[in-house]
This record gives sequence, C-alpha cells and structure tokens, in this order.
Amino acid sequence: MIADIFPAEGEFLAPDEVVITFDHGIPVAIDGETVSVAEARRMLSARGEAQRIGRGEACAALERRTGRGCASVRLVLYDGRITVA
Repeated sequence: MIADIFPAEGEFLAPDEVVITFDHGIPVAIDGETVSVAEARRMLSARGEAQRIGRGEACAALERRTGRGCASVRLVLYDGRITVA
C-alpha cells in the first residue's frame, strides 16, 4: 500500500531501491511486478515523493537516463536525489 512508504513524523526513510524494466522504452514492470504505464508513473511518483523528490521527477529522470531500449534500470531514491545504481 502506498501509504505504508511514508515515515511517521520524526522518522527517517532508508534509501528506496527500485528496478524498472522497459520494453522498447515503455515501463512494463516495477521490482519484477508487471504494471501498466499509468501504474508505473503512479508508483514512481509516490515512492519519489516519500523521498522528497518532486512529483514526476523520478519519471522524468528515468526517461532521460534510459533512452528507448529494452532493459532494466536500478535506481536509488533517497533524500531528494535519484541515483542510477
């Protein structure tokens, strides 16, 4: 559940590692779970927001870094930053 990823007040979040799988530039799975494009955007936005990453920033950064091929990309979301692992 998305609400479970937000920390209680005063708690800190550990880095969130996410693996996105693409097929011809289209996200088809998040952490091995098949998703639609809309679900992928929603999940990435929620997880990014929990790490103080602006709404949609995770998706935009992902598009810049992955191009349009078929591959899996591992990202670490933490404290306002997105890092390719």
